Amino acid sequence: MNRWRLRIALLAAGLIVAACGVEPGEAESPTSTLARDVDPTTSTVATTTSAPAPSTSTSSPDFVSTGELDVIVPPDENGDYPPDLMVTCPIGPAFPLGAIYEIELIDPDDPDGMLAAIEPFLSSEEGPFWPQEGWQLLHQTSEQAILVTLSGGGLWYMYLSREDDAWRWGGSSSSGRPCDLQFAMPAGLNTVGWVLHPSAPEPGPETTELHVLLTEQECVSGQEIGDRLVGPQVVMTDTEVRLAFAAERPPGDAQTCQGNPETPYTVELPEPLGDREIIEAMSIGIRLEDYVS
Repeated sequence: MNRWRLRIALLAAGLIVAACGVEPGEAESPTSTLARDVDPTTSTVATTTSAPAPSTSTSSPDFVSTGELDVIVPPDENGDYPPDLMVTCPIGPAFPLGAIYEIELIDPDDPDGMLAAIEPFLSSEEGPFWPQEGWQLLHQTSEQAILVTLSGGGLWYMYLSREDDAWRWGGSSSSGRPCDLQFAMPAGLNTVGWVLHPSAPEPGPETTELHVLLTEQECVSGQEIGDRLVGPQVVMTDTEVRLAFAAERPPGDAQTCQGNPETPYTVELPEPLGDREIIEAMSIGIRLEDYVS
């Protein structure tokens, strides 16, 4: 599997839950309905927001990157990611990739007071619905920490903050599904997933336009993407085409999760498709649960 090194500025917001300010026990947003009645050959997003300057990376001879995003870039000569690469689950926190190699079970004697910090929540009315044991330290800074445990086939998270020289419970979240790690978006941007438009002609070797349907992944109260769209980034190698999209987060902190509409978009390729495989770009091919005891 190809593996990609991220060259965006790594962000200090790594401990923020990406899923629209997830409250304790909040589930991911439901799946949206396909907009199949839109003509894929004529429908595009009219405008896009301001974004990082277009890039044309040439770090690898077979690598061409165009567009307003710069989140997918080639690997180093060994095909490895740097440990400080910021990654995230589709629903969950962001943290440096190197943290997964250092996950450790919290000492039952709790010398740092982390288990004591989550005890009030576990003893609350909602607490019985959460795993009571097996909490492990995923990532820690001087001011914040992420705890994780694997239970019922899903990952569960607790968030701690350092106050008055002691750890305090600051929130929790769970997705109920496995975590395929993906590149973390820059601060202020939501991830936008895509699929090939089901009503469009099947891409062939001479294809220079890809018709896709976009769906914002975070909770945005069911709003259209519209002019909040950023991207796409189009990455072409000798064997693959990878696409990535983002959206500026809508104003306001309180967003509901009733499902987001799909938006048709036409992607212009820098050259004909040829026999390249079309691939969704954000996943890095590592599952967090494989590293959680």
